[in-house]
Amino acid sequence: MVYISHKMEEILQISDEVTIMRDGKWIATENAKDLTTDKIIQLMVGRDLTDRFPPKTNKPGEVLLDVRNLTGKYMPTCMDVSFQLRKGEILGVAGLVGSRRTELLETIFGIAHHQSGEMYMHGKKVENKDAKTAIKNGFALLTEERRATGIFGGMSIQFNSVIANIKNYRKGLLLSNAKMKEDTKWVIDSMHVKTPSQKTHIRTLSGGNQQKVILGRWLLTKPEVLLLDEPTRGIDVGAKYEIYCIINDLVAAGKSVIMISSELPEVLGMSDRIYIMNEGKFVGEVGKEEATSELIMSKIVKSGKGA
Repeated sequence: MVYISHKMEEILQISDEVTIMRDGKWIATENAKDLTTDKIIQLMVGRDLTDRFPPKTNKPGEVLLDVRNLTGKYMPTCMDVSFQLRKGEILGVAGLVGSRRTELLETIFGIAHHQSGEMYMHGKKVENKDAKTAIKNGFALLTEERRATGIFGGMSIQFNSVIANIKNYRKGLLLSNAKMKEDTKWVIDSMHVKTPSQKTHIRTLSGGNQQKVILGRWLLTKPEVLLLDEPTRGIDVGAKYEIYCIINDLVAAGKSVIMISSELPEVLGMSDRIYIMNEGKFVGEVGKEEATSELIMSKIVKSGKGA
């Protein structure tokens, strides 16, 4: 039986032999009993990776986004959620599957309707009635299911890069091909996308490179708040590190990020603050210094007992 997974611990537990690939090429085949997670990472990345998360240089500033008592319209959804997001901050949201973290981001972005609650950006009330309004208000949403709702698989990297910003390329009744090429080049260069050309179909790229194109697409809309739902799901360790570096560069430049991840080490390694979510509600907040997997899980368990 051939088993494919990006979860290294799982592979080591059930496999007799492990084959490691990088950029579509065979790297090595080893006995599982002779491998460790760190050894697999070294083979996948092509170098030792002693730190899985890059150093952070961002300094969160004043409150940028103030969310007050946000409740979605259709169940199951978020309920009575309030929080503040600071400029240049990564705010992690931790919770078990089914805690409705995705529904929270969709409600903030306006693709899921809200029943009550308010949002303020720079102290002024904003209402994201739909995705178009949300983009105009400075929000961007990187969705959880990259292949289903993130990429246009049969289209080029250029199309996937510029589609969210298409109004800026209008030249009379036509589109400015030169401007689209220029912006796509910026996406490829700044996101370090590995591709033969701008015309390459995005579905032929690795998951990590697809994700970098989507991030670049949203950055072309010049957002202030990036909503990242499982930003490294299904991509290899080396690509994850590159995504982490991009996220850190964004917040160091003053962007603000709300990040959902099912991997607690990722939430702990990347976040400046962490909100804990269960059954649609925020049930706790922890700072980076005090945050541990055990503390987060204990708050989830205790909130469930009190429900």
